[in-house]
Amino acid sequence: MPPPGGYRKFNWARTYPKVLVQPFVALPATTALILVGYWQGRQTLRRIQTERFEDHDIQNAMQPFLLAERDREWLKVLKRNRDYENELMKDVPGWKTGTWYGEPVYFTLGDKWWDPIGMEVYAHSPSKIRKDEYMWQHHSEYAAPKFYDKWIPEIIRPYIW
Repeated sequence: MPPPGGYRKFNWARTYPKVLVQPFVALPATTALILVGYWQGRQTLRRIQTERFEDHDIQNAMQPFLLAERDREWLKVLKRNRDYENELMKDVPGWKTGTWYGEPVYFTLGDKWWDPIGMEVYAHSPSKIRKDEYMWQHHSEYAAPKFYDKWIPEIIRPYIW
């Protein structure tokens, strides 16, 4: 039997969901977010451009010093090679450094400097020195030991880095 007073009314009419954000609120909020994002993007772009300008400025200021250090190191290597040739050939009679039994080996332009190629300078050096000093293969973005170095066998490690 039905309860006293009957069953409560059954809602059979269409019900609409409650609108959380009204359009007159959403449009200005969206516009404000877009403008704030655009402003932040412009500020970030200005900061990046300033940093790049400063980096280029520093690089341009350091360039003469870096070139001078590079040339100084190159002259040290050439002097070391000349001293090594003098030491190696000291027992050969009539040997003059930079010649092949009196015949000049190197192409000369008078007072102008002519750099020998790198492979000629490092021809009799071990491959590790050639890679380290000439090819700069030991320099990476992160040159410190890496966490996985202990798992790489010694025999293949020189060929990886």
